[in-house]
Amino acid sequence: MHTDYCDVICPTCFESFSIPGPDPTEVPTEWDYDCEVCCRPMQIHFTLDGDMVIAEAEAC
Repeated sequence: MHTDYCDVICPTCFESFSIPGPDPTEVPTEWDYDCEVCCRPMQIHFTLDGDMVIAEAEAC
């Protein structure tokens, strides 16, 4: 089971939170996600930096 977490900054409220990220073998990928603080929708883009999964969010 994959348990690495990715830090995400909400593009609407700018609060930071962590979510379980995808397995590195599934990257690159995009997820539709709602902010855990303000509940606004966003799209999270996952990429690899070496063997580390990086998450970047943009407003929908």
